Amino acid sequence: MKILRIDMSTLTSSLEDLPEEWTIIGGRALSAKILNKEVSPDTDPLGSDARLVCAIGPLAGTMAPSFGRMSVGGKSPLTMGIKEANVGGSAAQRLDKLGIRAVIVQGAPSDGKMYIAKISDTGVTFDDATDYCGMGNFPLVEALKEQYGKKVGVVSIGVVGERMQKSASVAVTDKDGLPSRHAARGGLGAVMGAKGLKAMVLDDSGVSVVQPAHKEAYRAAVKPWPDSLKTNPNNTMFSATGTSGVVGVLSGMGSTPMLNYSGKVPEGIENLFGENIIADPDKRGHKMDACMQGCMVKCSMYINNADGSQLTSAFEYETIALMGTNIGVTDLDAVAEFDHMCDNLGVDTIEIGSALGVAASAGKFAMGDAEAVKAILKEIEDGTELGTMIANGVVNTALELGVARVPAVGGQAIPAHDPRVGKPTGVTYHTSPMGADHTAGLMYEMKDEGAVQHSLKMQIIEAVHDSVGLCQFAIAGENPMTVEFCKDLINACYDLNITEDDVVNVGRDCLRDELEFNKGAEFSTMHGDGPDFIRTEVLPPMGMVFGVDKADMDKIWDNLDTISVL
Repeated sequence: MKILRIDMSTLTSSLEDLPEEWTIIGGRALSAKILNKEVSPDTDPLGSDARLVCAIGPLAGTMAPSFGRMSVGGKSPLTMGIKEANVGGSAAQRLDKLGIRAVIVQGAPSDGKMYIAKISDTGVTFDDATDYCGMGNFPLVEALKEQYGKKVGVVSIGVVGERMQKSASVAVTDKDGLPSRHAARGGLGAVMGAKGLKAMVLDDSGVSVVQPAHKEAYRAAVKPWPDSLKTNPNNTMFSATGTSGVVGVLSGMGSTPMLNYSGKVPEGIENLFGENIIADPDKRGHKMDACMQGCMVKCSMYINNADGSQLTSAFEYETIALMGTNIGVTDLDAVAEFDHMCDNLGVDTIEIGSALGVAASAGKFAMGDAEAVKAILKEIEDGTELGTMIANGVVNTALELGVARVPAVGGQAIPAHDPRVGKPTGVTYHTSPMGADHTAGLMYEMKDEGAVQHSLKMQIIEAVHDSVGLCQFAIAGENPMTVEFCKDLINACYDLNITEDDVVNVGRDCLRDELEFNKGAEFSTMHGDGPDFIRTEVLPPMGMVFGVDKADMDKIWDNLDTISVL
């Protein structure tokens, strides 16, 4: 396997051998190792010395079921610490088939222009992207397909990334060629923009699926996995309604952000319940599908317009909550349109939705006013003063509006799982090297006692998932089953004899590397202890606050090497 290095300052590329000791390391863990090796923690995340890393897992190109996630990594301009944003779609499988475990992007063009980098089995070529600047992700991808071929994959940024604004995401085309999957958190689209890279075009035509070293062992490992997935009841729900299926349950607990994290239920919220969205599929043609080839869960919800045309193809809980209930909008069509607009702009819907909630509470528009939200999203596109404020995230929005109640931890917006209900999730927000990121360790447990230990276990296991490229929705009901599956597949593919502990230690090492980076980064000193309101404002209807002791959270990493997750 190779590491592809792209130097935007010289518009050149080179291939380097993946170190043997990194054979089983991919995704988030590989990104962390590269960043620790090559980037000073105090570097400017938008400077030429920074790096953008796109790293995949060790199984992506084999088409192993749901192992096609990609980690986009760098120093975050939002949190000012190390960041990994995880994304599905087609990129990881394409890169692995091209023999590439990671792409490292460094430098920046001296001419200030934006460029397209085309990656194929014959190498990397660079094309001037001037004609594509200012394009949203959807028209951009269509234009790139016209230039490079209908079957290419694309990793791209929208206009917000070009402007290096802090909510910018990195878009990845799905299996249908739509830029609907986003490495959204942490503003890494701004890092890509700072590199002068509008898009990477991935052309894997003429290359084959990666063949495991031991095909029979590989098939034997994969064969029982569909039945293993059935041990996790969430998978059945995700297959039926996607992540929208949790809106009813979590909003009923108060966990879903509603009216700027107040817990007050907006009128018409049932319109956004997954079971209601799919209740009449013949009327609108709503469907569930996979974002990548080989997915067994197929949790991606497609929403159509009333005339049957497609409106959005990755309608997920986080977007429904932050761009819907959090700002009082419960009309399905409106929220789906917001989703499409955000995908086109290339922004994190969590960060934008949270910033909008603060803006509404400060009187910039009325809660529930869908037309006002559309107008603000257009202002983001146009780069107005208001649009720029929102596009730079919730902390920036609160600062500019003089708002003290900021729903963020570690410089990043709190996701759609209120820490007052899911106490281990709240611990993750406060302690993870990622800042407030539910994918770093999500767990619902309503007691403050034991929350630190629960969070630590989840942070380790989620680091494993992100590092092997496995979708967090395609896991068995018990950690040992999933870890054993990863171990068996890796052994079959690489002719190894690793153990379950070796797999878990990839996650431990990943966290260790991330923590080490953040020791020297501004992240460790600039953000404080998190918002006061989650400890003082009682969240209805369960009457809960976040009460985990800070001293206990400060000790979470003392047990990183010893706590059992199996």
